[in-house]
Amino acid sequence: MSGGHYNPAVTVAVWLRGRCSKADVPGYLVSQVLGGGVAAMLVLYLKGDPMVTPKGTAVFPALVAELVGTFALAYVVLNVATAKGTAGNSFYGLAIGFTVTTMAFALGPISGGAFNPAVAVGITVMHLAKVSNLWIYLVANFAAGALAAIAFKLINPEDK
Repeated sequence: MSGGHYNPAVTVAVWLRGRCSKADVPGYLVSQVLGGGVAAMLVLYLKGDPMVTPKGTAVFPALVAELVGTFALAYVVLNVATAKGTAGNSFYGLAIGFTVTTMAFALGPISGGAFNPAVAVGITVMHLAKVSNLWIYLVANFAAGALAAIAFKLINPEDK
């Protein structure tokens, strides 16, 4: 029914690619970010407030890591879940999951590995990321979703 979008950056990518109604985008984005926040509050309630590490996040490396990781994720989603050539393939979740896993291992130590604005809100609410760094995730994740859509459209102009 909803297309299974849990990531606002992926929603932006799917919308810019033309596979999500403009009217659906605001509701998706609000629901996804609120869901991330509510989930984080539930974890805080269940597990307690974790200690924030004193080490700060280096802004530029974190921005690049989030941009690259989110671009990879959104581009994989566009290719396996929205492309004509993969229609009906029930295994696309594996490609998406392995992409997230790979990016988390490769880039997580640099940025925290959110690759998703809703997750970024969640880790900020949980005090795993500083509020002052939230913009890094939001800018990088949404920019990466848009870049993935542009790249997909340029590489696959016939796939409408």
